[in-house]
This record gives sequence, structure tokens and C-alpha cells, in this order.
Amino acid sequence: MAKTYIYFSLFTPLFTLVQLQIFVPPGHNGITYTVNIPQATASSGSGPIFFQLKSTNELQWFAWGQGSRMQGANIFIVYASSDGNNVTVSPRLGVEHVMPLYNSKAQLSVLNGSGINNGIITANIRCDSCITWPGGSEDLSSSSSPWVWAVKYGSPLNTNNLAASINIHDAEGIAAIDLQQATGGTSDNPFATSNNMNSSSPSHPISTISTGSVEKRRKAHAIIMILVFVIFFPLFALMLHIIPHETIVYVHASFQLFTLALAIAGFGIGISMARSLGFIRMYHPIIGMVTVPCLILFQPAMGFLQHRYFQKTGGKSVFAYLHRWLGRCLIILGVINAGLGFRLTGVGLSIAPVGAVIAYSVVAGIIGLGYALIVVLLPLRRRRISSS
Repeated sequence: MAKTYIYFSLFTPLFTLVQLQIFVPPGHNGITYTVNIPQATASSGSGPIFFQLKSTNELQWFAWGQGSRMQGANIFIVYASSDGNNVTVSPRLGVEHVMPLYNSKAQLSVLNGSGINNGIITANIRCDSCITWPGGSEDLSSSSSPWVWAVKYGSPLNTNNLAASINIHDAEGIAAIDLQQATGGTSDNPFATSNNMNSSSPSHPISTISTGSVEKRRKAHAIIMILVFVIFFPLFALMLHIIPHETIVYVHASFQLFTLALAIAGFGIGISMARSLGFIRMYHPIIGMVTVPCLILFQPAMGFLQHRYFQKTGGKSVFAYLHRWLGRCLIILGVINAGLGFRLTGVGLSIAPVGAVIAYSVVAGIIGLGYALIVVLLPLRRRRISSS
């Protein structure tokens, strides 16, 4: 469930439009996360943004943060303070494979209306360091800004320690927030205004990125692209070296076209996932968007042109060398990029098992070494035999 609430404040000389994007995590109806971007902040590209974390359920902690995964995210964790009546808001930075680390440089204020009252936990937050932070930045004009959320149920922490140790979450996920729908207003505390208004306002859905769907796409993408670049492309290329038969070129071409079709399918899944998670500008998808289109556009064409030239002359043209060396370079780039893909884990993606990374490295290393030995040693052996 998700809504955009629009409020008119009567406390300023002119009507001031206040817009809030409110996100409710699936299966956690007692919890809401709310975002507001003041009009001045959106116009200037600098200034405060506001968000609220609210729960009617007893929690050990809950969190809301900017980013598409834990690593590099600007996270705010809320838990009960030592007296049990107020809240502690801990700003943290997401790092890989460890608990988010306390960020002492964060600039935030806990606003009026925050606290724990009749079992309701409320944290109204003004953040003055949420446009840029170490490891990331926010695009205030985004219609699909990725935010991470997490929840841990249990007994309250009851501590004022901003760097308190926390246990791993019970649930987590990603929301895509339309910041354009969240932009509006000049209030110093938009939640104080909204709490006094009824909630029968117009609403628009906030999309929730299903972690289950993302995980299935991640596995499918990883399996397909590893098969393509680590196994199929190299082995089918070696056919030409290992099997000296005049018709092997047709088998080679057929198998490589099949592999290219797999690469296109895996590429499509990867782009879909990258767009959902906000990864599209990161190194892994960028390398993929160079490698796969080059394979699609150039490799089949150069192979076909060389085959036509060979049929006419029985020799090699420049297309033969371009086809061979571009193919080898793209395979190497694909193998490296597949390894880099293991690093894109965190919120929204399960962490790749160490065993899977080791297995990938071993298989890629063996096939790479075997490929190099065959393409180097076989020609030398044939030359020795022909000269003897």
C-alpha cells in the first residue's frame, strides 16, 4: 500500500502545497515511511529533505535509507531511547558484509512529534546531508528513486547510543519513490501539519521492488552470462582449432549464434534488474552494455564476411583477424565483468556465497588457461609437423 498525500497549510500567508510520498512495506501494515522534498530544495538542488519513520508495532529497530542496496546507502536507523519514551535516530553508512557504520558527519534533526506514545513509534527527521553523502547522491528530480528499508522485531533497544550494535533484520526490501510527487511545501515540519489533517487525499501507488523477483532475475542473469562467457563462447571458439574438418565452421557458427541468443536473453534480464535496483550507471551494467552490443553488431558480421572471402579465395581477410581478436577481447571482458557482478550484493540481492565465487574463479581460470595453451601450442605443433 502506498499513497501520495497533499495538504494545504493555513499557517502561511499563501496556501502552501505539501506533498508526501508514503510507503508501506508489503506485509508490514503497521509501518510507514514518508518522504517530503521542500520546493526550495528541489529548485536549488540543495537544502533539507524530510522523512518520517512510524510504526504501531513493537520493534527492536527499523530503518529507512537512500540507495538501491545496503552498500553505499545513506541509512537512518530508529530505536527506542534509554527512557523508553523517546527515539534514537542513528545515521549510518552501508558497507559491504558488515553492519552499517555510524556516520558522525550526518547533519540531521529530530523534529517535534517524535517519540513513543501509546506504543506508536514516530521519528520525524530533517536531513541536511541527504543530497550528497559519502558513497552516493540523490537525484531530486527522479521519478523512481531507490530507497531501502529494513525491520527488526523484538524487545526495544532502549539506548541513546548512536553507534549501538544491532542484530540482522527480519525483513528488508527496496521502494522506488517518485520524488517529483514528494516535492512541495515550505514547512519546517511537514509531518506536524499532516498529522492534523485527515487522510482522504488523492493517492498514487509507490512501486515496491519485489526482492523475490529480483533474486530470481539475479540468478537467471548470473547463470546465463557465466555459461555464455566462461564456457560456451570459449569452447565453441576452440572447435576451429581442435577439429580440423571443412564443415566445422558451420557447426561453430550455429553454436555461437545459439550462445549469442543466450547472451541477448541474459543481457535483457540484467538491464531489467539494473533499472529496478538503480544499478544502471554502475560499472557492471556499463561494461555489459558495451560488451554484448559489440558481440551482436560486429562478431556475426565479421565472421560471415570472412567466410565469404574464404569461399572465394581460400585465404584469410582482415575480417578473420578482427573476428578472432575482438571475440577474444570481448570474452575476456565478459569473464572479468561476470566476476565484478558478484560484488553487486546487499539489500535487494542476496550476498553471493563464497563457494560460488571460488567455483567461478576456478572454472574460469581452468578454461582460460586451457584456451590460451590450445591457441598457442596447437599452431606450433602443426608447424613442426609440416616442416618435418
